[in-house]
Amino acid sequence: MGQVHIVWDWNGTLFDDLPVVILAANASMARFGVGPIDEDGYRDHFTRPVRAFYDSLFGRLVSDVEWEDLNDRFHDEYFALADTVSLMSDALDALSAVEDNGWGQSLLSMSPQGWLEQIVGALGVAGRFTLVDGLRGETGGLKAQHMEEHLQTLGVDPARTVVVGDTPDDAVAARHVDAHVVLYDGGSHHLSHLEVTGAPVAHSLLEAVEIAASF
Repeated sequence: MGQVHIVWDWNGTLFDDLPVVILAANASMARFGVGPIDEDGYRDHFTRPVRAFYDSLFGRLVSDVEWEDLNDRFHDEYFALADTVSLMSDALDALSAVEDNGWGQSLLSMSPQGWLEQIVGALGVAGRFTLVDGLRGETGGLKAQHMEEHLQTLGVDPARTVVVGDTPDDAVAARHVDAHVVLYDGGSHHLSHLEVTGAPVAHSLLEAVEIAASF
């Protein structure tokens, strides 16, 4: 494929935050008498848009008022704990491998832009990316449109782009722009949920980079 550009996901891919996500989700649902869930329960139910995740856990459609409360409480709890989270164990090695290959890499996350810039900077990896791109509007949606805008901003060729993320939504977003995708089996979904997408699945971030080189 020649020159490659990697678009990394953040939460659950480079950033090892699933335990904190579960704590925050449980805190957000506690006042409604729902939960708690563990990692298996989270992986059983998690989907995008995130509101559908709560619908699944509640066993019914959550109301607009409930959704607003759940979303606000989740982010309050999550941001209070996120500075205790570290990178995935091989994240720095994977980022270095991309650099050693002479490839470009950027970060696209569904997290709010201001927080994303802060945490990426605090972990000392901001300089690894040509663009650190988070949400500037409402949270909880789908990634496809953001992926389209991300690649347009970068001016990179989708045919030479590989998206690395931990959710089926990352695969949908990649295919929306005709990019390649590798899914990482270390975040928010069971392996079986990733395999059903038909995308190649890596069991480490370094393996994801190796698979990217094979396209």
